[in-house]
Amino acid sequence: MKKIILIYCFVAICLVANAQKFVPEIKTGTQITATAIVGGQEFPLALKIISTTAPYSIGWGVDGYGEGSFEMSEKAFANGTELVQVSQPALGVTKLGDAQTFSIISKDAFKTLTDTKAFTYGGAKFKIKTPETAAIKINGKDVDVFHVINEDGKQELWVLNNATFPLIIQSTGQATDIVMSEIK
Repeated sequence: MKKIILIYCFVAICLVANAQKFVPEIKTGTQITATAIVGGQEFPLALKIISTTAPYSIGWGVDGYGEGSFEMSEKAFANGTELVQVSQPALGVTKLGDAQTFSIISKDAFKTLTDTKAFTYGGAKFKIKTPETAAIKINGKDVDVFHVINEDGKQELWVLNNATFPLIIQSTGQATDIVMSEIK
């Protein structure tokens, strides 16, 4: 009887461990495979985390168009209030203003999201979407994200549950939407 109970406990622990969602590590050098969607057209997009310290920098590349990076100040990374809206980014380094972020929400916005289940960004009020829809997968695994939607339902973000680097894994309703599929 003790063996049966022990087996049930082991199976339960394995099921709980298997049910935990994946949180990829984001660090300098992390490479991301994604799709950018602009005006309904899809483009293969390569992103690379160039720097996880100030100035924070995320590089991008689109075959046949070019490459560049978005550079964010310490202030923007800590308490930025809006996403930079670009549909055709400039080649080379683009330095963002102290309120702007690219492909992340600021640490303050993330803290507000985790504390209150809502936050404001770019003037839009976002809240956790319930009930949750289909799981988001990165590297073939369910990823741990906050799925948020704005008040009018036209913008959605899937934000990685990572207070250190709150990366936007997927978006809809932006000038350029991004859908990430691989992080390594």
